[in-house]
Amino acid sequence: MTKSLQTIAAVVAAVAALTAGAASAQGLTRAEVKAQLAAAQADGTLNALDSADSGSFYLSAHNRPTEPRSEVRAELAQAKADGTLNVLDSQDSGSSYLSAHYRSTEPRAEVKAELATAEKNGTLDALTGEDSGSFALAHIEQTHPRSAAVAMNQ
Repeated sequence: MTKSLQTIAAVVAAVAALTAGAASAQGLTRAEVKAQLAAAQADGTLNALDSADSGSFYLSAHNRPTEPRSEVRAELAQAKADGTLNVLDSQDSGSSYLSAHYRSTEPRAEVKAELATAEKNGTLDALTGEDSGSFALAHIEQTHPRSAAVAMNQ
């Protein structure tokens, strides 16, 4: 077997192992997983998030908003008026804005304890990896609201 075939085989084996673990965690049988896979291949959702736009088109076509259009327009007008519309699009990804406007409600001692724990168990550096921490963030329990940047303006 060539090195590239070995690599592909290893990737397929890893995906299969992960899929099996996720399926067993959901209580699915192998037949159910195979049926879901076949359905995802048939309707195009299997490759939807791997496209050049990272799935943006698919998600925009298949996710429907829960807020009325008038409410979204009002929020947009408010963000334009108060200057917060594009704060997260700057070169620093909004770090300056967030550091100036976000106020933590956690006591300083608790934050320092969390920092010491992260330094000790190695999770402190998880956000500075090649993926900017996407993998680490996707696999931690959420202890803070996901929309902290939005919540601070309300």
